[in-house]
Amino acid sequence: MKFNLLSKGKLIFLSLLLNYFNDYLNRIINSLLDIKKISVIIPIYNTEKFLKECLNSVINQSLKNIEIICINDGSTDNSNNIIEKFKKSDKRIISLNQKNQGSGISRNRGINISKGKYISFLDSDDMYYDNFALEYLYNSAKKNKAIICGGGMKGILKNNNKTLPIKIFKGDGFIKYLDFQYDFGYQSFIYNKNFLKINRIYFPNYLRYQDPPFFIKAMYKAKRFYTIKNITNIYRINSTKEFNLKQVIDMFSGLKECIDLAQKLHLYKLYETSINRLNLNMLWIGAKKFSKDKALKKILYLILKSINQTIIKKYNLTFNINSFYKNYTY
Repeated sequence: MKFNLLSKGKLIFLSLLLNYFNDYLNRIINSLLDIKKISVIIPIYNTEKFLKECLNSVINQSLKNIEIICINDGSTDNSNNIIEKFKKSDKRIISLNQKNQGSGISRNRGINISKGKYISFLDSDDMYYDNFALEYLYNSAKKNKAIICGGGMKGILKNNNKTLPIKIFKGDGFIKYLDFQYDFGYQSFIYNKNFLKINRIYFPNYLRYQDPPFFIKAMYKAKRFYTIKNITNIYRINSTKEFNLKQVIDMFSGLKECIDLAQKLHLYKLYETSINRLNLNMLWIGAKKFSKDKALKKILYLILKSINQTIIKKYNLTFNINSFYKNYTY
């Protein structure tokens, strides 16, 4: 009996010793290969007012083995000077400059040059909720071998700084995307980089509404994601922003892609959400002043034509378009 107890003790000790050396070896390998735990990708376009707060929320993260990829997307304000100033004091910052192409193209460029095991996307007018957000996400993803891991998000109104909850998860654990079926909040998740690259999951080339198609494709392919109850992100809400014609057309193009994906993948809860987004103020009010444009008319016609009434009736979905769309063939 005494021999057995000693054997168990030795086995436990050897197991702990092996785990320690395994972690130590992994740290050495990662250091030699310059592998980061998370690559934070930040597309930047004329956000000098909020950029310092955004970057401070990243460099102050308790998770230190990260890289911060700042892509200046043709800013005409003081954004690039702010990036360069931060870069001088933090070697983890990588800055790239390009002509204005949109945040989707910028994020794709960041994905392709990133060295992190996971990728986090942060808009340059947003920020992390606290200094532990990335550490919570990374440790949870690693421990549970999650391809995608996300936390809660709060919104902050740009005009009065009032905060409000947008998405809060009740606890820690896996959720099947078939049960979730949502298209918003991609920035409060981290994504396994190899998963994205192997499956060629990138952002479409839209100036607006490029993140929901990316989010749907990633979530559907992963099948499930891990959630933590902690709030990780602050999202700035701008309810007064005006859009140009290209942005309006791209918003509807992105929405059409979501509608088509939902139908193709038999995600009918998402299908209902997507078609009802046609009635969002930013969409139809933004489109009103361009209502005579031929390209806009075409995309609206294609969207309305593609809506499947058979699916709506079969799954008892609700969909009623407002009067703005009555002018287009349906």
